[in-house]
Order: sequence, then structure tokens, then C-alpha cells
Amino acid sequence: MDANLEKWMQRYQNEEDGEALQHLMETCWPVVEPLILDLAKNKDTETETLLRQKGMERFPFIISKYQLDVQLPIETFLRNTYRFYFRQVLKGEGKI
Repeated sequence: MDANLEKWMQRYQNEEDGEALQHLMETCWPVVEPLILDLAKNKDTETETLLRQKGMERFPFIISKYQLDVQLPIETFLRNTYRFYFRQVLKGEGKI
């Protein structure tokens, strides 16, 4: 994992540092965006907007659950976690 990413992760998880969260969002969101496009294809544009909105709102919670010591690639963690979450949202079961 990139040293800056790890530093921001630690700062956010330990201190709830808003600046670190912003850096994490800017760095990690590009991993989530293709998943939104894939799940929203063949649906209306509102679905894409809904997933993006819900995903961004949920980002602080999701990123707070990532465990650095497990050494799971952050990309894998985000794709798997968001895929599960977005499916709940699409089924109308997502709770924020």
C-alpha cells in the first residue's frame, strides 16, 4: 500500500481527521466509480446518481472498517464492500 494512503488511513481511523478523509476519498473513489457504472448500466440515470450519493455518504463508515494489518488490498476491500452495499441499496434494503 502506498505510504501516503496508509498514513491518511491511520490519521482518519485514529483521529477522525477530516483532511485525511478527503485525501482518502480522492485516492480511493476511482476504485468505486466503475462499480457504480457497472451496476447502474441498463437502468435510468437516477440509479447511477443514487448509488453515487449513497456511496459517498457511506464512505467514511466503510473506510473506517478497513484493517491495515490484514493486508487485504484496499481496492479489493472497496470493490467487495461497495458491491454488497450497492446491491442492498438497489434492493431497497440499504439503510444509512
